[in-house]
Amino acid sequence: MQTPPIDLACENICKHFAQFTAVNDVSFTIPKGSFFSILGPSGCGKTTLLRMLAGFESPSTGDIKIKQTSVLNVPPNKRPVNMVFQHLALFPTMDVAQNVGYGLRRQGVAKAEIAERVAAVLQRVGLPDSGKKQVSQLSGGQRQRIALARCLVLNPTLLLLDEPLGALDLKLREQMKIELKQLQKEFGTTFVYITHDQSEALVMSDQIAVMNHGKFEQVGTPHELYYEPKTAFVASFVGDSNRWSGRVTQQTGETLQVTTKDGLTLQGVAQGGTFDDASEVDIFVRPEAIHVSRLVPQIRLDNQLECTVNNILFDGAKSQIIAIEEKSGGRIMVAMPQTADFKDLKITDTLYLTFSTEQALCFSHSQELDDVDH
Repeated sequence: MQTPPIDLACENICKHFAQFTAVNDVSFTIPKGSFFSILGPSGCGKTTLLRMLAGFESPSTGDIKIKQTSVLNVPPNKRPVNMVFQHLALFPTMDVAQNVGYGLRRQGVAKAEIAERVAAVLQRVGLPDSGKKQVSQLSGGQRQRIALARCLVLNPTLLLLDEPLGALDLKLREQMKIELKQLQKEFGTTFVYITHDQSEALVMSDQIAVMNHGKFEQVGTPHELYYEPKTAFVASFVGDSNRWSGRVTQQTGETLQVTTKDGLTLQGVAQGGTFDDASEVDIFVRPEAIHVSRLVPQIRLDNQLECTVNNILFDGAKSQIIAIEEKSGGRIMVAMPQTADFKDLKITDTLYLTFSTEQALCFSHSQELDDVDH
């Protein structure tokens, strides 16, 4: 299978503002036709990076190449790049067709070709009969598709999207995640998507870069980031996790025995780095990786906790149980099993929680996560 050409390559990009470094030595490549997301908390540098790709900011050092050609000295309006913002900036005095054709008119394209290309792109975004409508007549989701059509009609190499779903209500946002992914596949345009919403990134992306303090912590597929996080920050930020902190009391190969600050003894798998007795570690376990039983397990498993139900967060198939561990008083979140055995579960009921060593990922202790928790 032939490797697709590279549409975007960033090489050792840095951006300094006075004494502050917003983007710190970031390098990555994006193959043609990919949906690439940059995921991170507010202030991590992702929007600054996107603005450098668009040409609104210049890197302090490093290079940006689109189709193997440096664009450092190319102004924004000359780059093969378009951008969709959270606030879509559609022109209220123009109808839909005029909005979509705006960039083509600026390029001096002939009227007949504009009409043809606008009609074709409206067909592809599922709004073939909306050309004469006013922007005010459109729903939120339709406006979103028109903003995309206005960019895609120009056939850009890159489409940059800066949290475009942030202003939509929850139900529409869920619908647009699916539509955006379908449109990207249909057009084959390379999307670079900025978000702090992990669900958006996981659902839509081919590759995700998790950004923190101006650096990429990890770049990988959604599956890799969720099941094989390389750092404590990625394990904490991508998806929900229970977290315990403690010290290593025994090590056998990659298996660590850890005594937590709450006095629990847990077993997990070392992730990167080297550990010895008394090393401080953080243990992460996904809520859905924990087996829940109302009966005492007959076989002693790697990690077994007796707990009391403290709260039930009912959300249909996504319902969760908040449990309190009997000995330590620690709080544990688990996915509620979707079986009849738990239909009558109530607060103060006793549960037995078990999880394997392989499901407990151990990283060197992160002070940053302590600061976030508090």
